[in-house]
This record gives sequence, structure tokens and C-alpha cells, in this order.
Amino acid sequence: MKHKLIALSCLTALLLAGCGVDEPGEQVIVPEPVEVHTTEEITEVQTEAPTTETTKAATKKTKPAKTTANTTTSTTSAETSTSAAGKATFTDRLDSYADLYKDVVQKTWDEIYERNDGAVSIAYALYDIDNDQIPELLFKHGTCEADFVLDIYTVDPDAKLRLVDALSGGHTSFAYDEKTNELVLVWGHMGAMSLDWYTMTDDFKLKQTNTYSHELGNDEDYYNIMFDRDVWEMDYITAYSWDKASETKSYIYYAYSEYEEADGLYLDFTYNASAFR
Repeated sequence: MKHKLIALSCLTALLLAGCGVDEPGEQVIVPEPVEVHTTEEITEVQTEAPTTETTKAATKKTKPAKTTANTTTSTTSAETSTSAAGKATFTDRLDSYADLYKDVVQKTWDEIYERNDGAVSIAYALYDIDNDQIPELLFKHGTCEADFVLDIYTVDPDAKLRLVDALSGGHTSFAYDEKTNELVLVWGHMGAMSLDWYTMTDDFKLKQTNTYSHELGNDEDYYNIMFDRDVWEMDYITAYSWDKASETKSYIYYAYSEYEEADGLYLDFTYNASAFR
């Protein structure tokens, strides 16, 4: 059964998983447990969601319309060329990323599920960190905020999966800089926050370009600090299981808009580049 619900806040109301901690900046949700566990039934996600307006100070900003999670990445003449550092063409790499990312997410889910008697929680998103038209996978996984790891994957010149970096994922959410197109990781906990900007080098290394830390005042919130620095949340998908006796649930979150619920482990790795440009 699919539910379409209005999201009050991706950083505050929805990101509450993790060892009982209720903090902004967490991209995992744990609703009430249900009785039957299944990872097979995945509900089709609605193909349309309304455009939502957000404001930054007095300036109105309209986020892109959400057509579906099933969007595609456009290609250019580069798709017929062979990478200088590898044997695969651009098209090979573009065609392979979805299956590679799906496999690593499924495998990691299964390993954590078996190791922790069914307790597992993940969040993932796609973002083109190096602007080469092939998105990277941002993949947060664990059982709670205390043990979350954030893995960043890409597709190398031979069309093989490559781990770019592994970072601490506790109390961390995915965002991007609207002006520079850099990846931004937002950390928030107990009124403190930090923003960290990243790019990726030609040899597939994550490079931090900037950082900002702040203690929130009484009249401040996470959104205002982000908006003032042109940092915006991105869409992402999260899934959780309490234990082997409970049902797996997935949630598809649209930044500053709505979220949808699906039964089972929902895996979708199509990429909407226009949402960030």
C-alpha cells in the first residue's frame, strides 16, 4: 500500500532514526514497527508530485517539479569516446552505474540485516560530484546514528564500481551548493551544525574545499543557515527494518516537498540531473 504524505521538514521531522536521538540533519526515519517482514513487495511510486515553493529571506525560490524517481540522465557526444584512463566508453560507464549501485546497496543491506538480527537502516542519493554526467552514489548505512557510515561510490574508467571515500554518517544529511554545484554534507546535533563542501579529483579522490561550523541561536534554524550559503537539500531514499519479525519500509523524500512510502527495500538509481541545475 502506497501512502503520499506531506513532509513537514526533511531535516527536522523526518530524520529521527538512530539510538533514540531526535536531531536535525539525519536522513533516516524509523516509524512505528509493523508485524510482518518482507523485502519482496515494492510499491510503485506515484509518477507526479506538485512543485513546491520555498523562500530564502524575501526571495522566492521554486524547486523543480518532481516527475518521478524514474528520470534519465542526458548524454552528449562524449558517449562514443573511450576514456583515456580505461577501456570503457562513456556510454558503458553511464549504462553500468545503476546496476553497480543497486548491487552494492542490496549486498550491504543483506550483510547488516543478517549481522544484526534484521536491524538495519540506510539512506542513499545520487549526485554528480565531478560534473562528468555520471552520478556518484551517496550511501549511508548502519543500525543507528552511532554507527552510520557514509560511503561514496563512483564508476571508474573501466566501468567498475569504485569506493571514493568512507566518512562518518551520524547526524548527516545530503545537500549541494546551488552556485558551485559542489556536494555539501550537513551535520547537525543538539543545536550545533557544520557544512562541509566537497569536489572529486580526476583520480577519484574526495576533496574538501570549504567548511563552516555554527551554534544555532534562539531565533535561528538549520534551514536559514543553509539558505544563506546557497545550500539546498537533495532528494533521497531511505529504508529501515527493526528486526526479522518486522516489515521493511522505504520512503522516497522530495526536498522541501512530499514523501512517499513503499513496502520492502525500494531501489531506484535513475538520476535527474536537471533537479540540481
